[in-house]
Amino acid sequence: MRERGFALLIVLWSVVFLAFVMTEILANSRSAVVLAGSLRAAAQARVADDGAINAAILHTLSAGNGHWKADGAPHGVMVGTINVDVTVHTLADKINPNIASPALLAGLLRAVGLPDDQAAQIAQNIVLWRAPAPSVSAAAALQQSYRAAGLAYGPPATQFTELNQLTNVMDVTPSLYAKLAPHLSLFQPGDPDPATHDPIVRQAIRYANATGIAPSDGEGAPVVMISACVQGAAPLCRYAVVSLPGLGALTPYQIEQIGDGPG
Repeated sequence: MRERGFALLIVLWSVVFLAFVMTEILANSRSAVVLAGSLRAAAQARVADDGAINAAILHTLSAGNGHWKADGAPHGVMVGTINVDVTVHTLADKINPNIASPALLAGLLRAVGLPDDQAAQIAQNIVLWRAPAPSVSAAAALQQSYRAAGLAYGPPATQFTELNQLTNVMDVTPSLYAKLAPHLSLFQPGDPDPATHDPIVRQAIRYANATGIAPSDGEGAPVVMISACVQGAAPLCRYAVVSLPGLGALTPYQIEQIGDGPG
């Protein structure tokens, strides 16, 4: 009897163990199904956003009733069964710190509240960051000025590749950068449009022209920022910076940058 009872106990423990194992397997299977569903929804949202961006490029390039102005107006695009909210913004009202003249940079700095002397000095610092110094002695003096300011680096004499690199420029504090960033773009190929709706940039242009030195004369195709956002269970926003030479060009458009980001 004692052996039978022991055998029964083993059987019972085996059943309990198998039940526990099956419960874990089922729980893990449910988690895997949920995870797979989430990954699938995220992938669909990404594809939908990219599809909507391409649709927006075609609408922006087209003429007639299908044309979209780069004015930030909202548009809806259906990609399969997914609705995507799309906007197209011109970058013609932005200032490019890689090509802007010292006068225009100083004008922008004045427009965000800096006094004339400080604005002129920081504008010169920005120019010296992006361009080679005029001489070896000037380059050495520039490096020394950064060390004297407690910085372990000096201007690389190369253009900015990210806007936030402006905070490395001497006297460009994070708070000053926060005021400048909304009015800047590294993709704007020329000067900002004087008819811009951005009051800060309009004021910067007025200040620059008042100095008697015209802003830089950069030229190039129009550039726009396209934002596409899928809402719902798997919300995702994507953006693209697109150069638009036009349908008559050999390459009608060129995607300069694309990635995940806010709409």
